[in-house]
Amino acid sequence: MKSKQTIYAITVFTIMVVALYVASTFEYYGFYEECKIESNSQGGIEACVDYKIEESKK
Repeated sequence: MKSKQTIYAITVFTIMVVALYVASTFEYYGFYEECKIESNSQGGIEACVDYKIEESKK
C-alpha cells in the first residue's frame, strides 16, 4: 500500500513540474514569435522578449 502512495505522489509531482515548465516556455515562445516580427537580429529578439516578460509581470 505504501508503494502505491509513493508512486502516486511522484506521478502527481512530475505532472505539476511538467505543467509549470510548459506554461513558462509557452509565454517565452509566444513573446519570441511576436518579437521575431519586430526585430531581425538575435540580440534584438532576446532583448524584446526580456522586456515583454518584465512588462507582463507588472
